[in-house]
Formats: sequence, C-alpha cells, structure tokens
Amino acid sequence: MTTNLLQSAETVAAELESRLSAIRLANGCETDIGSKIYMGLRKIDDSMIPCTVVIEGDDIPGRGTVGTEYELEQRYVLLAYSPCDPKHPNVAAHKAIRDIKRAVFLTEGKADPRWGRRVVAVRYLGRAIGPRTDGVGFVLSAVEIAVDYVEVLAKPA
Repeated sequence: MTTNLLQSAETVAAELESRLSAIRLANGCETDIGSKIYMGLRKIDDSMIPCTVVIEGDDIPGRGTVGTEYELEQRYVLLAYSPCDPKHPNVAAHKAIRDIKRAVFLTEGKADPRWGRRVVAVRYLGRAIGPRTDGVGFVLSAVEIAVDYVEVLAKPA
C-alpha cells in the first residue's frame, strides 16, 4: 500500500468534502451548493441554504486480501439543498445533481472513477429529488454513491 491511498471511511469522506466544496458558481459550476459542506448534519434550516450534506451509510465488507487487509464498500448519500423557483423546483435540482456527478466522477476535467488510483472504485447508485411542500423556495436533491477502498483493519487510518 502506498500512503496516497484512501484507507478509511474518514479519509474517503474528507476527499468527498474537498471535491464537493469546489461546487461554486465562481468555479464554473451551475450551483453554489459547495459553499457549505456539512458532514452528517441531519437538520438544515433556510439560513444554511445553499449547502451539501454528506451522509455516511454502513460499510459492507468485501473479500479479505492479506491478513487484516479488507476491501470495503462505503456508501454515501450526498444531499444538496438548493434555492429554486417554487413553481419549477426540479430545474434547480437537476443542476445540483449534475454538479455533484461532475465533482465526484471528474478529476482535472477527466473521467476518474478511481480518484487517481487512490480508491478501488467509485460507483454511482442513483439519484432522487426529494418531496417538498409546494411553494417552498428550496429543493432537496440526493445522489447515492459507493466508494470501494482497502483498509488495514489492524492499523485503521
């Protein structure tokens, strides 16, 4: 293993936070949902929008490779809260979803499902636009991904 590899859910989440924080209009993105990133926060109020929340799911052990070295699948739900036109909330939601996909699956403008060989794989699991009350000026978008990485259980990072 090289020290360049992401070796824990915490280091993978830090990489996600870094990638998502670049989602800014000033960087050529369609939204500003990267202006605030919250790691695991469940309750958002209007003053926090636009923002993105990273929710970590359970990890799923894969096969062991050597001794205590295991490939793990860590699932994440990336929630984007975006201001929107209350009569057309899905327009803003689609922009946020596109921005998240680019942030997660591109590195320096190129498709990169392994984050520069720092993880085994990053996989897209789906997206959703959250139900909301009509007339509200924000919309919730969600993108679910899985990141496969190798962790040495005897020496957690």
